[in-house]
Amino acid sequence: MREILSTPRLILREITPADLPDLHRIYGDRECMQFYPAPKSYPETEAWFQELAFDSYANHRFGLWAVIGRDSGDLIGDCGITLQTTPAVQEPEVGYHLWREFWHQGLATEAARACVRYGLDMLQMPRVVSITSPENLSSQRIAEKVHQRREVFTRVSRTTGQEVLRYLYITDVET
Repeated sequence: MREILSTPRLILREITPADLPDLHRIYGDRECMQFYPAPKSYPETEAWFQELAFDSYANHRFGLWAVIGRDSGDLIGDCGITLQTTPAVQEPEVGYHLWREFWHQGLATEAARACVRYGLDMLQMPRVVSITSPENLSSQRIAEKVHQRREVFTRVSRTTGQEVLRYLYITDVET
């Protein structure tokens, strides 16, 4: 398990297969996944982390990372950088999921802010984004604290095939 970053309250490290049951607690929970089409089955959770963690580490040197509470040592969620489609191209996007018990404590903001800085400073990315749906007010509040500006775009939903509105929060390298 390679530690990637740390903040005053958190450690972000690479996810291991042993973490998947704890992460599935989040991804299989209806409330935690309320802004996704549906909670994920355990095989869907495994496939998600195969692509966005294990394969991404090997191919890009980044991905979703385990969020560990510094005091407890417990895995409380994930946060990291993955490649997502935006109106321009595929871009590095910071995403985050925490178990409900850890919501509204500033932990997702702390983790996301550290990931944005890591992407810009350590990985030399020219810009890092976050994508939210208009309904996901909590993620919007986090993204507003972490990023410099917001744009609006539409994209085709993978599940319905219909156009959906999305907010793109952006942080560019400071010049």
